[in-house]
Amino acid sequence: MECDNFRRVKIVDLFSGCGGMTLGATEGLRHNRLAFEVSLAVDANAAALGVFKRNFNVPDQDLYCGDINEIVSISRGGRSRRKHAALRNRYQNIDILLAGPPCQGHSNLNNHTRRQDPRNELYLNVINFAKLTRPKVVIIENVSAIIHDEFGTIAVSNRELEKAGYSVQNLILNTADFGIAQVRKRHLQLCVLNEYKVEVDLDDYKVNNPTPISDVISDLLTSRSKTSSLFDTPSSSNSSNQERIKFLFENDEYDLPDSMRPACHKEKTHSYRSCYGRMYWNKPAQTITSGFGSIGQGRFIHPKCPRVITPHEAARIQGFPDFFNFDDVSSRTELHTMIANAVPPKIIAIIIDCLAKHGIFNHK
Repeated sequence: MECDNFRRVKIVDLFSGCGGMTLGATEGLRHNRLAFEVSLAVDANAAALGVFKRNFNVPDQDLYCGDINEIVSISRGGRSRRKHAALRNRYQNIDILLAGPPCQGHSNLNNHTRRQDPRNELYLNVINFAKLTRPKVVIIENVSAIIHDEFGTIAVSNRELEKAGYSVQNLILNTADFGIAQVRKRHLQLCVLNEYKVEVDLDDYKVNNPTPISDVISDLLTSRSKTSSLFDTPSSSNSSNQERIKFLFENDEYDLPDSMRPACHKEKTHSYRSCYGRMYWNKPAQTITSGFGSIGQGRFIHPKCPRVITPHEAARIQGFPDFFNFDDVSSRTELHTMIANAVPPKIIAIIIDCLAKHGIFNHK
């Protein structure tokens, strides 16, 4: 690609998934005519890492599929010291560290005991990586409920990164505020080395009116019939759920009455109104989860067609452009999970764009 800057901005993505954060970072850099390279991507899911490799053309030696503790641990034993010294030497010149540690232990969709989930400690692996390699920018994404976890993860992270010479901003963002056709509230910890004295203000990137899903999936109404790929076909629904979908369309309804819900929902006070619900054509979607193939997992019935949304439609709602390639994924479960777990790329793109405009990536 052509660029105005001869040096390449180096990116490391921990818990990379299929690459939503890296896609956002690279798009933000492209917008500022900056070249880039992925120095390392780490994830425990081989299918997701395979999608990452295909889309960013990363050589095998710069990919690691496995336990993050094999790369950077939170222990301080002799083996860890040797491993960390090697890590520091290899990645001391990276510019951007991205990470989206598993969020299940923080999510409000889980009961409160899950906030003690040991996976929450994975966040601290990212902090150790940052302390060892001192990238210019660290962006860590998680669900907004992380601020309530039992470990005090954010307070620990703030303290450790500030001691390491970073200024830290903790942002709670709703993706719909930035033109993404989805209501998705996230916590972002944005850290910049103090020597650059940069603090981002994202107000200028906000939109006045939310983007409805019709803006991002309407063309797929006709194109979907031309292919039978996994990416463009919806999950099938059982006969009971087909009857529920039929009722909503015949009665032009969007919320299923309790009388038609399964026993666990029927005639009870509950907070799951969106489950078994039909999406609104003129509104953003609710948060896309890995359950978007099941009407019992949320409001995932297509607003115009009596079916759930396809993976292609879910990816569009997440903000993935069509040039991002999911063709190698053969498992529906894997495909749904990697799309839903991805960070909407535009959120990272606007942060990187804001930082690039301050010239932070023009310095060696």
